Amino acid sequence: MDKHIFWLASYPKSGNTLIRAILSALFFTPDGVFNLKFLEYIRQFESTYNVYKAKKLIGEDLYNLNEVSIFYKYLLKIQQKKVLDFKEDFKFFKTHSGNFKINNNAFTAEENIRGVIYIIRDPRDVCISWSNHTGCSYDESVDFMTNELQSLLWVKGKNNLFEKNNIPVSFISSWDKHVISWTSNNWKFPLLILKFEDLVYKKEDIIRTIANFFTNNYGFKFHNLDQKIINILKTTSFSNLKKEETNEGFIEAQEGRKFFKKGTKDQWKNQLNKDQILKIEEKFKLVMNKFNYK
Repeated sequence: MDKHIFWLASYPKSGNTLIRAILSALFFTPDGVFNLKFLEYIRQFESTYNVYKAKKLIGEDLYNLNEVSIFYKYLLKIQQKKVLDFKEDFKFFKTHSGNFKINNNAFTAEENIRGVIYIIRDPRDVCISWSNHTGCSYDESVDFMTNELQSLLWVKGKNNLFEKNNIPVSFISSWDKHVISWTSNNWKFPLLILKFEDLVYKKEDIIRTIANFFTNNYGFKFHNLDQKIINILKTTSFSNLKKEETNEGFIEAQEGRKFFKKGTKDQWKNQLNKDQILKIEEKFKLVMNKFNYK
């Protein structure tokens, strides 16, 4: 293992797609002009196609991977560079998995990790965004976020091995446990924690923070950075992303629903009721205070 994975980690609906857009424009375009097709450069790790590529290493358990305790025995095998099959020194991967151990089997290993960017968002706004994304009610969204045993199905990739009843799952736990799992360890690799609200309202400052992070920790040199930033700001605005989704579609959207909604903060103030707000704030009080979500 050779530190070949750079994780872009977040709880669902916390801004992972926006940070992917920014990084795609920063790293994979000459001028910073972004369109949704560039997200292909930074794919989600939790695709069953990655499991398919590791099927020989998994063996007879291949059709039992919907059991989390079984699946986690093989996650490090799936993360081998020869399985992920890329030639670059390292590669970005999006993940919504929590950085947990199941029966002492870890989601990932420090030997794999080049670095991590973790994106955090006010959980009250996450609640609304998850509801909009999935079509569940706000009460159901609160229940989803506060469930410490919560898991998500992997995205079905380009293979026919997995049917609905045996798709692998990732353990995400509750919002606060997820945040702690990625941000509260004494890592030996660079970790950058970003707030969704800053990505939206202080985007230029955050892009420069990201560029400095990669320059200071990895020696990256970004050419024409000022011009790139101008174009990134324009082409990754929510209005531009919504327009592109309307015109071209977006593969990550749920059927019949738009992926890009408002992209603003404090939506919860006008949409959640007192009981819903209280459940979130009581459950997540310590972590919300730590990250100044008042």
